[in-house]
Amino acid sequence: MKNIHEILQHHFGYKAFRLNQQEVIENVLAKKDSIVLMPTGGGKSLCYQVPALALDGLTVVVSPLIALMKDQVDALRLSGVGAAFLNSTQSSFEQATITQQIRDNELKLLYVAPERLIGPNGMFSFLKQINVSLFAIDEAHCISHWGHDFRPEYVELGQLKKEFPLVPLIALTATADKLTKKDIIDKLALVSFSVFENSFNRPNISYFIQPKKNHFEALIQYIKQHKEDSGIIYCLSRASTESLAEKLQQQGFDAAAYHYHAGLERNLREKRQENFLRDDLKIIVATIAFGMGINKSNVRYVVHADLPKNIEGYYQETGRAGRDGLPSEAILFYSNADVFKLKSFAKIDGNLAQSNIMLKKLDQMAALCETAMCRRKYLLNYFDEAAPDYCGNCDTCLSEKEKTDHTIEAQKLLSAVSRLNQRFGLNYVIDFLRGSSTCKPEHQPLKTYSIGKDISKERWKAMAKELLQLQYLQQSDGEYPVLQLNEKSMQILKGELTVMLTKSASTSIQPAQQQYAIQEDVHEDLLRILKATRYQLANEENVPAFQIFSDATLVELSTYLPLTNTDLAKISGFGDIKLAKYGNSFLDAILDYCVANELATKINSKIPKRQRKAAADEKTTDTKMASLQLFKQGKPVAEIAAIRNFSAGTIEGHLAHFVFTGQVDINEIVPKEKMQTIINAVEKNGNLIETGPVKQLLGETYSYGEIKAVISFMRRMKEG
Repeated sequence: MKNIHEILQHHFGYKAFRLNQQEVIENVLAKKDSIVLMPTGGGKSLCYQVPALALDGLTVVVSPLIALMKDQVDALRLSGVGAAFLNSTQSSFEQATITQQIRDNELKLLYVAPERLIGPNGMFSFLKQINVSLFAIDEAHCISHWGHDFRPEYVELGQLKKEFPLVPLIALTATADKLTKKDIIDKLALVSFSVFENSFNRPNISYFIQPKKNHFEALIQYIKQHKEDSGIIYCLSRASTESLAEKLQQQGFDAAAYHYHAGLERNLREKRQENFLRDDLKIIVATIAFGMGINKSNVRYVVHADLPKNIEGYYQETGRAGRDGLPSEAILFYSNADVFKLKSFAKIDGNLAQSNIMLKKLDQMAALCETAMCRRKYLLNYFDEAAPDYCGNCDTCLSEKEKTDHTIEAQKLLSAVSRLNQRFGLNYVIDFLRGSSTCKPEHQPLKTYSIGKDISKERWKAMAKELLQLQYLQQSDGEYPVLQLNEKSMQILKGELTVMLTKSASTSIQPAQQQYAIQEDVHEDLLRILKATRYQLANEENVPAFQIFSDATLVELSTYLPLTNTDLAKISGFGDIKLAKYGNSFLDAILDYCVANELATKINSKIPKRQRKAAADEKTTDTKMASLQLFKQGKPVAEIAAIRNFSAGTIEGHLAHFVFTGQVDINEIVPKEKMQTIINAVEKNGNLIETGPVKQLLGETYSYGEIKAVISFMRRMKEG
């Protein structure tokens, strides 16, 4: 079996695995089944592509879209990997050629649609004649009735474990709540398996949600500021995509914006998608038929001109921005009218349970738009992931917020809910508070009728929704939810709980570079030259430009100015295959630029990627500050961990951060007699990021917490 790190470097040009890729890959190589939840852009594909190259035999990848198959296969071939796809676009001769390549062991990966694999003319009998090493199911949420993109043909994939019980299976998705995850496991008939979950956080994406009123003017202004960037604009209907694309063309974007939906003739659809992938078309105005799994890495913004049906869909669609890790933006224009429109689509005839779930998901999507909390926190909490109250990279966190005492108003609203016997929805309760004549005659004599007529309907609605978000009030499920009281409601009514509600100033959409800046000193003129070089090579290869190299790779080249092949090998994305294939083209461009501008290489200042990320993530959050306050009160790490419901390792990480900032003295954490020994071990290891190798050198008498603290101290001494 080949070494997985050598495969990663040789074919894909990466020096180290990300997230828990290595753990997943090792599980697959041990012939065990795996469920992988990994964010878009997190590197899901490598979790089966690397094992495919390490194992003997063929890996069969189930994929829902022809465009996605072609995209993946083209990228693999550029990296020197034998890969192909089988689908309905191919002639009988092409399919027969691929079948023979499989028999001759010339291919390592085969991409197929589920109906091609399992349908009436399926492939089971053929696959049983060859050595299948792995089944990989991409976009696995499509198997679930509760997922946001259910595809009936995916359900048949449950036959795989019955027909191929000894072949490991890996199912991957970027979006799955608890219900969908359970459904994936049940439908695939998995018995012995491991689940690998990662953070859903996409820190390079800025989230902005704006009122839909006058949204076209805001959209035009935004696009004008991003003329050179690729972007996707999503609309709810085919007619909306056509109308918006036409309006954009009338505004001077005639060569940049075209619509895309499933109703277009196939050849036209494929041409527009290909033009977008190759950067010949900058803007695509699309329904959700476009883009599921599209691997274009340099999409800089995703705009939702209409409300998505659920948070899973919103998360997956916004995740198409910034797959290369560079600053990108997700913008949504929201109105209540969209909610009412979508409620009719959420109902499923004859299936009340599924209808209620779809309606609940729509309500949760609307709540994201209306929340006063951090957008990122709301998104991550939805996927059962904890998050700090402040991200600094969404419209809520970037606005000026002021909390004021609204206990009296809250008591009025809760009292109205109580007087109405908790049987009416939000709009009726507000009408009742404001003394509307449309209220039922029997309600008008009640004591709380019209006690809130001095406050506008919009303001009452905003306060009520914030009370719901703070769980001071609750709402029933279903198509017609009613307001209900809970324990906190009763505390407020009794005057035992003060209610502080948010008053926020509006925030305009800011350029991503201002919110999440690329910290390196990029030579912008050289970056433009390198993009032109990449574009020319892509045309020669007849592939999209981003498949040659991502924007992130070009940014590194423009920052560190490598001047030799040895230097190039240190740049992320340059594996052995691409170094031999494209290295000279990029070196020539960089050398010419450096000579003309009298510049020297800065490759020696390049920090390994994982170390750069750790440095970028070093910021003080509310949760770290809470740990510091308890530590300053004299509480030991174990007690702080118990109080805060965190692991001791997490608390040690918080305190190590404050060693770096100088707010905690290193001697408060590490005895002086241990300090020099740890420093010597860190220096022997050769970097200021990895704790595992240092721990192995030191043994059991030194804790990870002590090592983290000393590394933070050394970084402070070096950088300060």
